[in-house]
Amino acid sequence: MALVIIALLLVGGTTGGSIKSGRSGGYPKFPAFSCGSRAVLWMPEREARVVGGEEPPYGAIPWQVDLRNGDTHQCGGALISSRLVLTAAHCYEEGLTAVAGAHGPVGTYPFEQSVPVEKAILHPEFRQLGPYSHDIAVLLLAKPGMKINVAVTPACFSHDSPPPGTWCEVSGWGASDPKAPNQLSPVLRSAAVPLLSLETCRKDGIYGGRQQAILDSMLCAGHLRGGIDACGGDSGGPLVCERYGRYELIGIVSWGDGCAKKDRPGVYTRVASFLPWIKSCAQKWGVELNI
Repeated sequence: MALVIIALLLVGGTTGGSIKSGRSGGYPKFPAFSCGSRAVLWMPEREARVVGGEEPPYGAIPWQVDLRNGDTHQCGGALISSRLVLTAAHCYEEGLTAVAGAHGPVGTYPFEQSVPVEKAILHPEFRQLGPYSHDIAVLLLAKPGMKINVAVTPACFSHDSPPPGTWCEVSGWGASDPKAPNQLSPVLRSAAVPLLSLETCRKDGIYGGRQQAILDSMLCAGHLRGGIDACGGDSGGPLVCERYGRYELIGIVSWGDGCAKKDRPGVYTRVASFLPWIKSCAQKWGVELNI
């Protein structure tokens, strides 16, 4: 059904940044593709019973990027413009290809686009304050980048982070069985997770006193009772929260102790802490970025 909906939405062309829409009552029949917009309505269950959450309909997470090394999944990423992707710094290696509009097996979905990663800038303080400190990288895609359409749309930025208790979504092709963390999901999956306060995450029974301190530039999300979490293969992928009627990129999957363990929530790079740096990377490459 989702593929049928997308096909109908794309009538009139997909090569530009918006749909060529008809008019009805003085309003566009279909809206332009603005950041953080979903053409396919969907929301993951907040009490999903598996680590990897649920399989969303195709096109429901249009900012999701699959970073591949050849035909092998390497990490996730978040599309922030037609030529820029955010991911975790620990994910990067030379020769990556960014794939947007992906969902399942390579080349089986209609709006899948593969673009080589041309350049990358890892945060200059990556690993200076622990193995996962400043775990963020900006990737530049080869020209002309991704074509924006209903299945490929960048996430919006947020200048702050929502309060603890806010429900957000993490997505990726990571393992859905904590007992088999190296067995990737054959399809994209998404899970709803609540944000946790830094004070909670820094408690001795959680991540306090570890080699990697919980920095202000990180955030934690998940259930302290365990059961729902990002897992192996999800690194670099997006954590988005719906705010003001759009989906904002709040975090990048960074690290954690295992998958879905009790008192071991997922730890994410807090995107709002790095907005000036992200903007400076875009300016260095001459790429327009609305922050």
